[in-house]
Amino acid sequence: MPTPLPPDWTDRLALDRAHVWHPFTQMQVHETDPPVPVIGGEGCDLLLANGERVLDGISSWWTCLHGHGHPRLVSALERQAAKLDHVMFAGFTHEPALELVARLKPKLPARLTRAFFSDNGSTAVEVALKMAFQAQLQRGEQGRDRFGALRGGYHGDTLGAVGVGELENFMTGLFSPLLLACERLEVPEDPRRDIHPDLAGWPARLDAAREALRAFFHMHGGRLAAFIAEPLIQCAGGMRMWPPELLQELRAQCDAHRVYLILDEVATGFGRTGTFLACEQGGSISESDASGSEAKLRDRWRGVAPDLLCLSKGLTGGTLPLSLTWATDELYGHFWGTPASGRAFLHGHSYTGNATACAVACASLALFDDEPVMANAAALYGAMLAAFTALAAHPAVRQARVLGAIGACRLVDPATGAAHPPEARFGWRLHRRALDHGLLVRPIGDCLYLLPPLSTPPARLAEAAATLLDLLDGMTTRE
Repeated sequence: MPTPLPPDWTDRLALDRAHVWHPFTQMQVHETDPPVPVIGGEGCDLLLANGERVLDGISSWWTCLHGHGHPRLVSALERQAAKLDHVMFAGFTHEPALELVARLKPKLPARLTRAFFSDNGSTAVEVALKMAFQAQLQRGEQGRDRFGALRGGYHGDTLGAVGVGELENFMTGLFSPLLLACERLEVPEDPRRDIHPDLAGWPARLDAAREALRAFFHMHGGRLAAFIAEPLIQCAGGMRMWPPELLQELRAQCDAHRVYLILDEVATGFGRTGTFLACEQGGSISESDASGSEAKLRDRWRGVAPDLLCLSKGLTGGTLPLSLTWATDELYGHFWGTPASGRAFLHGHSYTGNATACAVACASLALFDDEPVMANAAALYGAMLAAFTALAAHPAVRQARVLGAIGACRLVDPATGAAHPPEARFGWRLHRRALDHGLLVRPIGDCLYLLPPLSTPPARLAEAAATLLDLLDGMTTRE
C-alpha cells in the first residue's frame, strides 16, 4: 500500500480536481484516482508528497537529461533571471541566445547554419513545416502543397504537427478535417535492435522497404514540400526502432525529388540514442555489428544531414521550455529580400529566444564537455541491454529491444500472446503500481519503455527491471 499523503494535500487535491485540466487524461479518472503530488526532484529521482522517492524512468516525458535539480542548471537559471529574464526577440538579441548558437553549432551537421528559436517541440515542427512550404514557393515550386511523413510517427499536438503525425491514431481521426495534406510511408521495425532478433529474411525485407520508399517518392515526390521523420526511433508511436539504411535512402530520395528533409530530434537528440543526434547513425548495420558494442556500432555509421532539424525537450536539460529549428543556408536564402519583397518568415512567439531558458541550455551543453555525459549514456546502454534481457524472459513480454539509453518491449497477455484490451487499462495499472514501488513508468498502449536521465546509475536499471518483473508476475498470474 502507498504511504498516505500529509493532511495539507487533501485540500490541494480538491482544488486540482475542481479546476485543473491535465494533459492526455480522461479527467473522470482523477475522481477516484487523483494525480500524484510531487514536491521535489533530486538527481534521477522525483520526491513525492508522501515522503517516497521514485526513479524517473521516463525522464518526465523525455525532458530531464542530466537529472532533476542539477546545480549547474539551477545556478545558470538564477544568474540569468536576475540579469535579464526575457526580452522580445524581434529586433533584439542577447548573449545567452548567441552563446547557445555558438555552443550547439559545432555539434550539428555542418550544413545547418541558421537557427530559429521557439518554445517547444510542437512549435519547432510547426516552424519547420512552414519554412519548407514557403521556401518551396519562393524558389518557384508552386505545386508542392503536401507533406510526407512516416506512418506511426508523432510530432506534437498543435494542428500542423498533428497533421504529419500518424493518420489513424487517437488524435488525427478526430481532427482530420482540419489537418495538412500528408502522404504517409510505412517503414519496418529493425529486428537487429531486438534482444532476441529473428533475422531470417531480413536482407530481403530491407531491400523491399528500400524499393517501397523509392516507389513512394516516384508517386508523391513532385507534390511534397518536405518529408518529416523521427530518425531511428518513433517514440510516441510505441518506440518503433527503424533501420538506419532507410534514413540514408530517405535523404537520397528527398535530394532526387527536391523535397526538403525535416528530422524531428525533439525526443531523440542530446545523447538518448548513443550519439549526440540520432541522425549521426544514418548509415547501415551489418548482422555482425548488431551484437557488438554501441561504440563499435557508432564507428560504422555514417550520418544523414537534414535540411531542417527540430530540437527541444533535452535542450535545456528539462528545466525550461525552449526549442530550435535549424535550417541550411540554401533554404534560408529563399527568404532573403527587401521588406517589400514579401519573402520574410513572418512567424514568432512571445517567448522566442527566452534569455533565461537560453542560459540554462548553454549550461546543459557545457555539461557535455565538463562531465562524462556520453560515457554515462554508453554505460546505460549496457545496463539497458541487461534489464531488457531479463524482462524478455517473462511470458508477459514480447519484442524487447534497445537503442542507446532507450529500452522498450510489448506487454501481452501471457495466456494468448495478444495485447491486453484497452478497457483493461493494463498499462495504467502497471504505472500506478510501479509508483508504489519507487518507479515511474508510463506505458504507451502496450509498449513498456524505460528512458531515464543520462545521469542514472546503471544499477538503478537492474532494480527497475526487478520491480517490473515482480509486478508483471502479480498482475498476470493472480488477477
